[in-house]
Amino acid sequence: LKPSPDPAPHSGRPHPIRRVSRAWAGVMAKPPTANYVFTVCVGVFLVVGLTLTLITQLLLALLTSPMLLCSGGRNRFCSSQSFLWRGINCGVAVGLNPFWCAKMVWLGDNPGPRGGDMGSIIFVNHRSNADPWFSAWAMTRMCTEGRYVYKSSLKKIPVLGWCLQLAGDLAVEFGDKSKIIDMMEEAKNVLRSGYNVVVFPEGTRSPSGILQDFKPGFFKICAELNCPAVPVVMLGTERAWPLSGLKMGCATVQVGVGEPLDTSEIEGPEALMEALEKRMKEMAREMLEDVGDPEEQTDPFITGLPYPYWQAPAELKNLAEDEQVRLLRTGNTHQRGKKLF
Repeated sequence: LKPSPDPAPHSGRPHPIRRVSRAWAGVMAKPPTANYVFTVCVGVFLVVGLTLTLITQLLLALLTSPMLLCSGGRNRFCSSQSFLWRGINCGVAVGLNPFWCAKMVWLGDNPGPRGGDMGSIIFVNHRSNADPWFSAWAMTRMCTEGRYVYKSSLKKIPVLGWCLQLAGDLAVEFGDKSKIIDMMEEAKNVLRSGYNVVVFPEGTRSPSGILQDFKPGFFKICAELNCPAVPVVMLGTERAWPLSGLKMGCATVQVGVGEPLDTSEIEGPEALMEALEKRMKEMAREMLEDVGDPEEQTDPFITGLPYPYWQAPAELKNLAEDEQVRLLRTGNTHQRGKKLF
């Protein structure tokens, strides 16, 4: 069964924190169960969601294309497209999908982006290919939208790539510094226009679940523009779509949304990176607070160690545990963990 709706995130009153169950915590300690049966079932929801979204986006584009001729019209055009892209796609892929369940956890009195003349940068941890769907579902539940930063190779995928481009999402060209700089400038324009940007600051999925070192690019933008930094923590997406391949699983994912960090009170991008990492870990602890003995917690956010079932690759097996953790935090133990910005 789907969880009952949570209170609106901007209702102006404290939000009850939905805790995870002890049974959920026990499941998290075991290897993910992913197989082709789940993959086919989940895949149907993903395909239906993408197809419905593309049709609706194209119809809306026909109606709203005159916006592109107005000053600032492109951002308004992309914002409406983004609302459809996140709302319909994730409404089907997560909201209606009995195999992927998302439970929202509102942390603080006023979690999520606050609106205003300056947009927010929403920072999300990254463990799985399923992260964009669950984080977009969270955006829909917050009644807001944001332009996602994504790898440019996704533009080549039919339907998915077309939806991304219609929504004005920001493509990263790996290895092309000039195009990365152009993308960052476009992100600044989006933020100055009052729209949000969604970033996975680790730059790549974490194979071990350990929170990897953040890439500084968007933290520099936060410091430069003094735009709010909103932390979002997701626990359990690695079970919905394990990193090891295309096979998917059945999972309940906890999505925690925190209050924005006031970047005007934090000096420099390095200090902001430290503050955000600290806040994300605090959020994970709050989300798991009522789940058994703290000493029995196995999530990498709590232990600082890989998943209990994680198998070290051959090049790390002979290293001491602290050295393994150090290398895993850098993200350089797998190809896409190279520094981007």
